Amino acid sequence: METKKTTSMWEKLAYSIGDSGANFVWTFTSSFLTMYYTDSVLLAAGVVGTIMLITRLLDGVSDIAFGLILERTHTRIGKARPWFGLSIIPLVVSFLLVFNVPAGINAIGKTVYVIITYILMTVVIYTINNLSFHAMLSRISLTQDDRNRISTVRGIFAFVTGLVLAIATSMLLSAFGGEKEQHSWTTIAFIYATVCLVFQSLCFFGTKEKLPATYGESAKKEDIGKGIKALLHTKYFYLAVLIFIFSYLISGSMLGTAVYYARDVLGDSGTYIYIALVYVLFMVAGMLVTPKLILRFGKRKVMAWGGVLALVGAVGILSPYNLIVVLLSTAVSSFGQAPFSSIMFTLAPDIVDYLEKKTGERYEGLATSANSFGMKVGTGLGSAAIGWFLALGHYDGELSVQPQSALTAEIALLFVLPLVSNLVRTVCISQWRINEES
Repeated sequence: METKKTTSMWEKLAYSIGDSGANFVWTFTSSFLTMYYTDSVLLAAGVVGTIMLITRLLDGVSDIAFGLILERTHTRIGKARPWFGLSIIPLVVSFLLVFNVPAGINAIGKTVYVIITYILMTVVIYTINNLSFHAMLSRISLTQDDRNRISTVRGIFAFVTGLVLAIATSMLLSAFGGEKEQHSWTTIAFIYATVCLVFQSLCFFGTKEKLPATYGESAKKEDIGKGIKALLHTKYFYLAVLIFIFSYLISGSMLGTAVYYARDVLGDSGTYIYIALVYVLFMVAGMLVTPKLILRFGKRKVMAWGGVLALVGAVGILSPYNLIVVLLSTAVSSFGQAPFSSIMFTLAPDIVDYLEKKTGERYEGLATSANSFGMKVGTGLGSAAIGWFLALGHYDGELSVQPQSALTAEIALLFVLPLVSNLVRTVCISQWRINEES
């Protein structure tokens, strides 16, 4: 019997719910962890930024290492799916550890605890969870159009989750005592960990790999070596990595900065909800029209023009203290970013198909490492940039009113950093001609 190449609506929903579950951990961490470390744990912003950078360097090693492990995995239930299922419980446990820094130890002890728990969650466990999840895409869906639809649905779910997180976290922080209190973060982390566990379990049981995987049979070393060589000799691997790095640098710094920006620059922490609301709503609106635009103009052109539109969003720097201008700038930038957020996860499956035509082999694990590596490096650099910029601006987590230098740093984070990042990834996607070459 011929294998069904496309996914049912339930499979699309189950896959997307899995990503939403991950976002209750990853988006919350990327948006709020720096504030937790600076305002509740009371670590210096520069120390936090440095920890983020070190972790990202280790991520590069772990992504490639797990990509190799994934290539050698063949079980009765698939190649990527078993690793995804096995990583769910460790992910939520490590997440709880990250947001439970002991209050009774000194600054050195806190720093050591932060390094160990953050590396455990991001470098080890989240690597397994995220890379295997995205490797599943090219195995549960065997056509490019269907993968584009899945990616769009996944993207919408992810950003709706981001909206829920923005609103819920602000409300929950206020309800449980504010960002200075450890109890607030512990309770919120427990709630989000539970949601992640439920959502990712639904994803695991609701999807099925359609490509056959022979039980007990491992990939040959020479095949893996050939795959690495083929991957490293195509420019599309490097383009995909850069696109992911700068896309997640934007998202990682945007909402993370907005938490500080609303309170310090705009003078009202409650305005964070409005910024996040506009960011997510216009992102989702852009995602809804992206599939139709792709059918008419193609993936590369739609993403490139989206990047140009996102560049226009940086105009908000001309009036950074005006909430209306900030919201309009956010709306334009977010709408332009939508094509990247919607379909950039299809870049790795494109590479898988491209290499299969070149070599006769499929390398889902290795190709998907571009996603995972770029995603975590970008998010980490975004978080690290927040720490470094705040340190340069002499931000002090114990002060209720920050100096002007800190406000200037926050303005640069919200507008200048995304401007540069948008420019780089727009140039990168303009070179994506993989379908024309294959």
